[in-house]
Amino acid sequence: MSTVQCVHAYRYRWLILLSLMLLVLSVEMQWMNLAPVGRVAARYYQDHPTNFYNNPVELLSLVYLVVFVLASIPASYVLHRFGISLSIRVACGMIIFGVFCKWIYVTNFTVVLFSQFVLALAQALVLNSITDIVSRWFPIRERGMAVGMASAAQYFSLGIVMVLSPLLVVTKANLPNYGSGFDKMMGFYAIICSVFALVAALLIRENPPSPSSILQQEQKVSFMHSFRAMVRIPSLRGLMIIFAISWGVFMTLLIKIDRISELLGFPDSDGILGISMLVGGMIGAVVLPSLSDRLRKRKLFFVLCNLCSIPGILLLVFSQDIGAVIYTSKVIALIGSGIIGFCLLSSIPIGSQYAAELGHSISEEVIQAMLLLYSQASCALLLIISFIASGKYSGQLLSTMAALLFAAMIGSTFLKESEVIVTEEERLSQVIEKEIVHLQ
Repeated sequence: MSTVQCVHAYRYRWLILLSLMLLVLSVEMQWMNLAPVGRVAARYYQDHPTNFYNNPVELLSLVYLVVFVLASIPASYVLHRFGISLSIRVACGMIIFGVFCKWIYVTNFTVVLFSQFVLALAQALVLNSITDIVSRWFPIRERGMAVGMASAAQYFSLGIVMVLSPLLVVTKANLPNYGSGFDKMMGFYAIICSVFALVAALLIRENPPSPSSILQQEQKVSFMHSFRAMVRIPSLRGLMIIFAISWGVFMTLLIKIDRISELLGFPDSDGILGISMLVGGMIGAVVLPSLSDRLRKRKLFFVLCNLCSIPGILLLVFSQDIGAVIYTSKVIALIGSGIIGFCLLSSIPIGSQYAAELGHSISEEVIQAMLLLYSQASCALLLIISFIASGKYSGQLLSTMAALLFAAMIGSTFLKESEVIVTEEERLSQVIEKEIVHLQ
């Protein structure tokens, strides 16, 4: 008979989770807040001498991606060496400093770019801390929910900026005051993000008074050792690449959403195409992962996500041709955008769990860190290529994205199904049954 042990689940864990969500919101809103009003931002900074590329949105977004790729491993070391509380409070200070610099010196693109660099460093600390903080404060039966809510805050932040940015700035191209309100928009985000970061800094704590679970943390595995272990698992190696392609395509579409809207004939920077994509994604991220759990199929749903995203992006590519026959080009583009979001955003939680199961002998924290690292690198690579092209091949962007998704779909069919999913519930049940949780 298994021995029953008692653990304490402190009510304060919900404030810890709140602080995590506020941190994610504060740092991620600064990543994409200009994307829905990209044409306005380009006009605002068009005369600045350092803005040679004439597309500040892509340059500022690229900084976030490149810095995360370079700072991810050092950020993990900082968290391990100096602890959660100090590291997170430093990140909060960097967020407050960065957002106010962006606001106060909003007319100076050089300072705005430097501030974005500081915010990107803070993002590396925040995102790399999530699983560690959750594992300290939450019992095993609540950890999936807690990590999911912290991760959902990232998607929610994208939805916030897609809605709010066009509302805070005059985006009607035919109005004489087109672009006004840009300074106020930056001030609004600065105040909101700094308040979120300050609250998180006050709420965060290192550890609960006693362990939250009898399940011991897995021994930390070095990134290099984990990388070598992943290379020895062909399906996990392939999944990493396919996951990175899907994430890279999705985030590139969001970053360049206003440029794409312009190419597809949307006259104003109203963010409606991005909103359609995120609404579809929020629905898909709930429906498809739940079905994957219920039917105990990872490969099937991961392949399905990649397969069904192709018709969505083809609707964008041929929206004007199809719109000439049925409905309008804008309606077709919105439908295609919603399909892309539904499929690609739902493939993220499915792919994350799929990877954890394929690499069950490797620390899950390291696998998720690697997934995030590869994904950010993929998106950074796509943006760098776009950056070098200087907008010369904007018309071919959607066709390129469609080709990448088709390649990802073909590659996903060669993966093997997870063997762990068959016994995962029984394994977790045994651990859960050994715990008696006392609410404090």
